[in-house]
Amino acid sequence: MKRNPWNLLTGRGKLFLIVGLAVLIASMLLGQRDVLWLGWLFILLPIIAVLLIGSTRLQLTCERSSDHDRIEIGDQVEEVLVLDKQASRIPTGLLLFEDHLPQALGARPRFTVTKGLGAWQRRISYPLTGHQRGRFSIGPLLVRSTDAFGLVQFDRQFSATSELLVTPKVHKLGMMRNVGGGGASGETRPQRLGAVGQDDVLIREYREGDDVRRVHWRSTARRGELMVRREEQAWDPSMTLVLDNRASRHAGYGPESSFEEAVSIAASVALHFQGDGYDVDIYDIRGPMIPGLISRQITADHLLLAYTDVVEVPDTEVSGELKGALNGQNGQLILAVMGRMTVPDAELLLRSRRNRAQAMLVVLDVDSFTAPADRISVEARSEHDAAVELLRSHHWRISEVRRGLHAPDVWTSLERMGERV
Repeated sequence: MKRNPWNLLTGRGKLFLIVGLAVLIASMLLGQRDVLWLGWLFILLPIIAVLLIGSTRLQLTCERSSDHDRIEIGDQVEEVLVLDKQASRIPTGLLLFEDHLPQALGARPRFTVTKGLGAWQRRISYPLTGHQRGRFSIGPLLVRSTDAFGLVQFDRQFSATSELLVTPKVHKLGMMRNVGGGGASGETRPQRLGAVGQDDVLIREYREGDDVRRVHWRSTARRGELMVRREEQAWDPSMTLVLDNRASRHAGYGPESSFEEAVSIAASVALHFQGDGYDVDIYDIRGPMIPGLISRQITADHLLLAYTDVVEVPDTEVSGELKGALNGQNGQLILAVMGRMTVPDAELLLRSRRNRAQAMLVVLDVDSFTAPADRISVEARSEHDAAVELLRSHHWRISEVRRGLHAPDVWTSLERMGERV
């Protein structure tokens, strides 16, 4: 596609041309032939630059590569560009390169190649830092040809881009041996198959009235007390995880905000249980975070992508879709990751616990993530404390998390039956 030569001129090039014409006309009108050559010089310099730069066929290729296509928030990865230029008979001028980069990944890298003639290859690398969660496109690379005086610039752009996924910080959590308890059936649900032997998972102590045909003699001999098989039921544990993503319930900015810490905790817990064989349903304040899939179809990748994409919302109330989903579910466990709470929030969580063996709450001390001027009022703080105590009085395990504590600290606290961290 041909370009208008006037559009190739920079502001300086256009100024040269205008000044040159003015000097040329003035010298002719005033009879100053001695300065006539100066006007021609100002005119010819941008014209020659346009002819050289505009007619250059730049034969340049660019290959992209990086260490990883996904990183955790706060981590770095190296992006590598390999530029390969074929020899050309016409000087290409000064080549300026700028790679398009979202602000969330850092400043745009700029570099220069001064070798205009001949073939060459350059390997350029620069770091990308995941300052913000999300999916980001890197590139395309802009190539700008310009002359030594900066009178002309000719922009070209590659089409190739690369993708980078910045995920929440996911912590590896240890084994929690006391996730279990009486469900609606009256039988104790098994804890985890990885924690104890299979015979232990499927048996319990003899209770008066049990059918003697259910006695498990091998376990009885080993333990020295009468043991019976549980009533036959499939080990099919499930858990529900709720993340409060209302902007009004969080504080702080960037990776150090209370919301980012909440996302990290929720993602770590969800992936931990999914890896242990649980069916995991995840919700934010608006409803299911993975619509269209039932819990059995949800994989670890689905969970990670959902928590990568979740954002704060301006809603102040819980959606009807979330209320209906929580009230209509049964399962082994419900775990909520909350910011600032109100009594209606606590009442919703209490209703959602029906027929669940365990209930856990991770509540962030949001005020510790922000400056004193942005902290909530005394009345709001009192209601928050009342909501937490309401759940505590109904035997919820509760971990209250201040800034600087992370998912492993929360996990240890929950295992200690709700002892404060």
